[in-house]
Amino acid sequence: MVSTLLLFPTETEAAGLRHRRRDAASAVIGVGMAEAAAGTAHAIATLHPRRVVLCGIAGVCGGELCAGEVVEVVDDSVAALPAAYRRSYRSPRRTALKAARAVTVNAVGEALPSLPQQTGEELPVVEQMEGASVAAVCAALGVEYMHIRAISNRVGDDRGAWRVADAVEALGAVAAELCL
Repeated sequence: MVSTLLLFPTETEAAGLRHRRRDAASAVIGVGMAEAAAGTAHAIATLHPRRVVLCGIAGVCGGELCAGEVVEVVDDSVAALPAAYRRSYRSPRRTALKAARAVTVNAVGEALPSLPQQTGEELPVVEQMEGASVAAVCAALGVEYMHIRAISNRVGDDRGAWRVADAVEALGAVAAELCL
């Protein structure tokens, strides 16, 4: 049994933590909702953590956040589901990081059409591909859940403009602190 298990969609996203904390309990769960759900269920069944922290990179919808900035996701939902079936996965704040709302998508850019008109009062929104599915597995299995994302790009940017290396390094630094 481990206290905190850090989950990453890819080895690339895990690299920032692994060179800082080789002793940290972590697992790569796969990209996208189906792979992330299966990977999370397997990791929980194998390691029996008290808490899971999903860590990854994300695109920001709008200009509120900068590449390399790490946020704590406090609300997540699946973008493409009809409103009648869309569930919001909320998490209590556990860090001093900026809070954000996430939208779990199947394809890059899918979040933008699903977002209502933003007001200055709302949380910044990030787009990623695993959050709601990992939150659902944790809720079903009674495991505490937390979610952080490092901004790599603005949604709609050409992939050549993404700052993945900066995001991975920032993510690794924050993730290393969470497993203390």
